[in-house]
Formats: sequence, C-alpha cells, structure tokens
Amino acid sequence: MRRFIALLAAAILLLAGCQVTEDLSIAGEGGTSHTDIHVEQFFIDVLSDFAEFLPAGDEPMMDAAIRGYASDLEKSGMVSGVEWESLGDNSYTLSFSYASLNDLLETMGAEDQSLFALTDHSLSFHLDIDSYPQLKSLVPFLSNPNFEVYGPEYNQGMSEADYLDMIYFLLGEDGPDAVANGSVSVRISVPGTIVSASGCEIVADDAAIFSFPIIDFLLLNEPMAFSLEWE
Repeated sequence: MRRFIALLAAAILLLAGCQVTEDLSIAGEGGTSHTDIHVEQFFIDVLSDFAEFLPAGDEPMMDAAIRGYASDLEKSGMVSGVEWESLGDNSYTLSFSYASLNDLLETMGAEDQSLFALTDHSLSFHLDIDSYPQLKSLVPFLSNPNFEVYGPEYNQGMSEADYLDMIYFLLGEDGPDAVANGSVSVRISVPGTIVSASGCEIVADDAAIFSFPIIDFLLLNEPMAFSLEWE
C-alpha cells in the first residue's frame, strides 16, 4: 500500500507538467478507463528529488512508476485487464476495466468521500478547498510537506501570476511554462442519452468532456466540478 500511495503521489506531482487525456466509459455495470499521458522531461527531472518514495532499480523512473501503478491496480482486486505501454518520448498509455467505480474508490481509501457521486443515471464531481482534505485522504502523499508547497492549501488565495513566480523561484526558469501548459481532459461515455450537463462539454449523445488546466487544480481558487444526467 505504501508503494501504491507513492506511485499515486508521483502521478499527482507529474500532473503539473503533463498533458493527460482519459476516456472513462461507464456501462450499466462497471466500465473502462483508457488514459494517454505525456510528461515534460523537466518534471521528470524534478521528480528525482522524490526518488526515495519511488521503486528503486535500473528501469526509467516513469516506466517504473507506471508499471508499479498498473501492478497495484491489479492487486486491488477491483479492476481487470490492466495494460500499459511506453510510447517513447515520455508518453504512456494505461487501460483497465472496473466492476464498480464506487468500490474502486472505497478500496483506494475513499469510503466517506463526497467528491464523486454515481447513480444509475447520473455522475457528478466536485472539488473545492473545503473538500480537498478528502482528496488528501484518498492520496495521503498530498499531505507530505514536500508536495504541499505546490498544493492549494499552502497557496490558498494566490493569483496565477504569483503562483508562477513562485514556481520560477522553486523550480527554475523552465518551471512556469511547464506548469502553465499542463492540462487534463476526461471524455466520459455513459450508458444512455445525456439529458443535462454542467461544467463539461457534450460531444455526443452519450459522451461529454471535462477538461481543465492543471494550474486550476494546484490553486483551487474556484471549485472544479461537473455533473451529467442521462436516460
């Protein structure tokens, strides 16, 4: 479990310098996830400061992190068909199927979370500075002082410009652009026809995209949320 948490932590930190695209399919029972990840070399170099939390070995750091994350997903017993691939140039894919999103979240330590709400005909997500501690329970590494300096509680109320100035001071001249260019896009496919959506873009009768710049997560000056209903 400690290694699983460390790998999640690596993924969270790397988000600050990533382009992440995920396809999340919600079926009548269970669903699938397919994620494409590209990591800026700059942030892989930054991760060397966190080497003590990552698996040791000759394998490249990100290969080891993705491989270990895939392995621990399998060991959770909540997913199947886990596959990952290194595409070169710090790019990766990761896919798996799950029987229950709620059970998967509970296994990861989110028994009493209110970040996600999933019913037979709806899905919602809401993260703000007040619910951020729930995310820290899900990913305990977010409480580590080495990460908190980058996170929203430490920088509550800071402007984007001031935050990027801080990143310049902490990580050097390549840091601000790497953070500013980071983004996440999640395509959500549902088992029906979407009848309402908030905070996301409907792109098909049964699909919507929730996307955000990584800096919005790192600051949380405004809530990050979306909701979908289908029939």
